[in-house]
Amino acid sequence: MSEPDFVYKIVFLGESGVGKTSLVQRFVYDSLSPEMAQTIGAVLHVKTIELEDTNYKLIIWDLGGQESFRQLRQQFCTNASGAFFVFDRGRPETLGTIDTWLQSLYASAGNVPTAVIENKIDLDPVFDQKAVQAEIDKRSLKLMQTSATESLNVDKTFQDLVRTIRARKS
Repeated sequence: MSEPDFVYKIVFLGESGVGKTSLVQRFVYDSLSPEMAQTIGAVLHVKTIELEDTNYKLIIWDLGGQESFRQLRQQFCTNASGAFFVFDRGRPETLGTIDTWLQSLYASAGNVPTAVIENKIDLDPVFDQKAVQAEIDKRSLKLMQTSATESLNVDKTFQDLVRTIRARKS
């Protein structure tokens, strides 16, 4: 693949255990380690993709969701081109922290394109989908549904965010 036409920094936000690292692993390496450990701080991954005859180099930051890293969130989000907020469809409390994460993002990166990922759609939801959609709509965000385990919608989710970033920068 030739040199990238665009380089975008994408950050993954959300509580510990929602599947951020699994989504990144599935997208970047098309694999899933059965012994994935908790992310400590932030881990950087790079992947170049081609969309509509344009090459994009994605610098993907997987941020640890533990409260102890809260002070570092804004620092890691600086200069982000876009973001994913990830929650676990089996743990409603993980959606409840969305505003805290978005505040950190917007404080350091501005109002960058952000999508909400409802992860683990291979499992049964434990809360009402209409309520989830209402929460997302209140913030004027787009809801994507994925499963890193089943490799459902992972590539599409990244592609959609890249297209949104590109459209906003045009």
